[in-house]
Amino acid sequence: MKKIFYCLIVLFIVLGSFTPVHAKKSDGKQEEGTQWYEEGLFEGLNNKKNESASMSYQEYAVVLSHLFGVDEKEVIKKTQEATNDPVNLRSAIKQGAAKNILTEFLPNQLEEPLDQWEHSDKPLKRKDLLQVVDGFVNAYYNEAGEFEGQDIKGNAWINASGVTISESTISGDLVVASGKDILLNEVTVNGTVYIDEGIQNEVSTVNSDLNRVLVYDADEKASDWSLVWNDEFLSDEIDSSKWSYDIGNWIVDENGEGVAAGWGNNEKEYYTDSSENSYTEDGQLVIKAKKEEEPISDEFGTYDYTSAKLKTKGLFSKKYGKFEAKMKLPEGQGFWPAFWMMPEDDVYGPWPTSGEIDIMEAAGKDTSKIGGTIHYGEEWPNNTYTGKEYHFPEGEDYTGYHTYSVEWEPGEIRWYVDGELYQTLNDWFSKGENQGDKYAYPAPFDQEFYMILNLAVGGWYGGDPDETTEFPGTMEVDYVRVYELTGREYKEPVEPVVEEETLPEDAKQPLEDGNFIYDQNYEKGINVVDSPEKTLDSTYWNFLKLPEFQGEGNLTIDELGGENFAKTEIINPGNALWSLQQIQKLPVLKGHTYKVSFDAKSNTTRNIMTKVSGGAERGYPNYSGEKTMGLTENLQSYEYTFKFNQDTDLAARLEFNMGSNGTAPVWIGNVRVEDITDQVGEDSSKPALGDGNLIYNGTFDQGDMTRLNYWELSSQNGADASVVVPESSRKAEITVAEEGQQPGNILFSQGGIPLAENQEYELKFDANASEARSLQVEVVNEDGSVQYFSEEAVSLTKEMTGYTLTFQLPEELSGEVGQLRFLLGGEDGDVTLDNIRMIQTSVIVAPINFQNGDFSQGMEPWGSYIHFDASADVDVVDEELKIAIENAGNETWSVLAEQPGLSLSKGAAYTLSFDAKSTLSRDIEVTLENTNYTRYLSETVSLNEDMEHYEFQFEMVKDDVTSLKFLMGQFADAHDIYIDNVKVEVK
Repeated sequence: MKKIFYCLIVLFIVLGSFTPVHAKKSDGKQEEGTQWYEEGLFEGLNNKKNESASMSYQEYAVVLSHLFGVDEKEVIKKTQEATNDPVNLRSAIKQGAAKNILTEFLPNQLEEPLDQWEHSDKPLKRKDLLQVVDGFVNAYYNEAGEFEGQDIKGNAWINASGVTISESTISGDLVVASGKDILLNEVTVNGTVYIDEGIQNEVSTVNSDLNRVLVYDADEKASDWSLVWNDEFLSDEIDSSKWSYDIGNWIVDENGEGVAAGWGNNEKEYYTDSSENSYTEDGQLVIKAKKEEEPISDEFGTYDYTSAKLKTKGLFSKKYGKFEAKMKLPEGQGFWPAFWMMPEDDVYGPWPTSGEIDIMEAAGKDTSKIGGTIHYGEEWPNNTYTGKEYHFPEGEDYTGYHTYSVEWEPGEIRWYVDGELYQTLNDWFSKGENQGDKYAYPAPFDQEFYMILNLAVGGWYGGDPDETTEFPGTMEVDYVRVYELTGREYKEPVEPVVEEETLPEDAKQPLEDGNFIYDQNYEKGINVVDSPEKTLDSTYWNFLKLPEFQGEGNLTIDELGGENFAKTEIINPGNALWSLQQIQKLPVLKGHTYKVSFDAKSNTTRNIMTKVSGGAERGYPNYSGEKTMGLTENLQSYEYTFKFNQDTDLAARLEFNMGSNGTAPVWIGNVRVEDITDQVGEDSSKPALGDGNLIYNGTFDQGDMTRLNYWELSSQNGADASVVVPESSRKAEITVAEEGQQPGNILFSQGGIPLAENQEYELKFDANASEARSLQVEVVNEDGSVQYFSEEAVSLTKEMTGYTLTFQLPEELSGEVGQLRFLLGGEDGDVTLDNIRMIQTSVIVAPINFQNGDFSQGMEPWGSYIHFDASADVDVVDEELKIAIENAGNETWSVLAEQPGLSLSKGAAYTLSFDAKSTLSRDIEVTLENTNYTRYLSETVSLNEDMEHYEFQFEMVKDDVTSLKFLMGQFADAHDIYIDNVKVEVK
């Protein structure tokens, strides 16, 4: 610890060898003498005692009361508490007792120097204190005033109200022990600024440079957590070195193109960096949500509300630690304040495969609770989340100041409100596209995350504002602090083990055919839930249309092909997917696998979203991932399976969400949910991954915590080797202990690779060795008896290098699957491998199945979608597609025409062509995208009154089923668009 700490401690007792800085004193030079000693801290004491005199308890209490700005009785009280025996205030105080009393007032960070007095029975003498403090404190501010041009060559102490220091430099530390209305104006402090917690909002700064600010509570003892980052919001402006802003209402891609409105949450606010929406005041950060008199506009739309979203991305991020903020939140329908964390880098892929940690979020309508959640799983919409609500004690709510925090360790995250633990989570997973297994635990929560503070208006979490909402709403943040765990080692992560569970007797049981869905044929009445007071039927079907989400519709029973179907007629699709829902409750057991199947249709092309989730008591966690199903006018069967990874829920919900997606009706029938756990065996097949890669876990970051799933290391004939994948490098490090005589004596291999006769392949990998050596690579049949390809010698060096090998398999193979082998025997040298990929380079193109591009067969198989904010007619006139638009709506997709079900092949080049015109000059968007809205082609086309030809070429990066869409919304005036001669062809 720095020497200044040792010296500063003793200052708190006797300051007899220095003089207070005087107002407007420019050089800050210490004067000789003890004037302030007599007039200040020791006022009322006998100051004629010599330096060898011992101090009494009474004198000690007087000094501390002056120094810390507390009542002398409070000091005496703490004195009594700090000693084991009754105290005679006139008796001499010993060094050990002096130390114990002083620690009741000091920040624990400054207590270490007092260890020299620990258990000492020596009397505390004035000369001892003077000797320690001599030459240490250069400035002592114990009276109100303005102090300008100070150059303090050491440390300073403030112990008075109304102190203003301007245009000054303090080379050491500054301690603010007591006082009010303290201002640092253009002050530089090179050390640490210590501020007593009781007055933290009494200190403000203007254009000052404070190296580090630490707010201390003397009653708080040493902790395992040490402060590493904080913002106490003392400055007159938000610190741009700590916080940046998100601007706007849309998520945009790297090119600035809009991806999703409302930040993907249907939020209504436009985020700004204006001081109207975020600023500091009285030592607090204020985020203000306003209803604007005139809407705010950008290239994507207009917005009635503004607010702010601050983040530390690119400025501060951390893996593991304690993250804490003290704040109070606004009340009002539609306010959505949050303190949360996102990954600094999307190491595991797009949201939420790389994770999200919600430390605190609240719905403004209900001030009695807040929530804490993690988001994880597969890429949206197959994501999931786990969370819990904290309910405040009676008489409290979130409109008062509360401290919200998480303690995050490897494999465990804990949530606290005001220091009370209310949730511990340790079970999650992450699985990206184009991989055969989940990332190794504890992914995704093993990377650096940054912090976010924002106040949203509207959105999925609590609905939109209404006539009861009072604007502006303010979120006030007293501080944000981040701590490192230093008192002990971080926990070692332990991958959760799922124990076999069985369905309790009092739970809903499956029917004789295994179906958990009762009344499959809709012979009983449907329970309608159209107000918050109504509850779900726990056994049979429910139809939800809650007013807060503005959905309007009716569910009736309609016969199709001799079977009953639930038909939902939609009057108003509302503002959320769950504005209109068909729900039935069912039990799900942790670790079990379930299959959901149903038949459905509409009278046009439209989507619905279905999932199995938890209810309100669990914070509506997503168990199965959101499954978006594209319906057509033809009745089709749909199914999905999921493994339930969360805690058993005997009141889960099967949801069909039909809101926020137009007014086309939906028919649903033959619904089944079955527990297929016993039917799911170990799947040994390894088809090519979505990107064509035939190698599973070639990046050594998947499977269990060994990160070696799908790989095998074997040795023979006296050879010996071992392999590990360190968490830090995530590379396969193969240590060769005994090399043996032949390369094949040590094999690092992966089997089950599907191979095709007479096809070309490309193998890529990165490798290095501890010393120069060669590495042989081969592809063989399943039992290794037939060699299909062999690379005799790949030369390795100490530098990690990428290698590419190409080969063609014979016209006849001895089996459908084979092995990739790395032969490491016969030579000294350890080998590291990474990024192993093998793809089939010859392209097999599937039929596109594109139909009726000339519209000679009317609308078959084309479909259309008109959002509730738009008005348009889509029809075929004179064998041309005519879109008569009266109101184009607010989004590009508010009016669209599409042809779904186009199968496109990875690696194949395609051409899209069409003719189009518009009665008014305008732009439209043309896309080819899958059901998850992943776009493989996205073009903006400028139309005018003349029919023109348009043509675009693209190459598919994966095998996928896509829809061709013409997006014609977001235009001001009524007009007609004509489209003809549409073709999608292999180039």
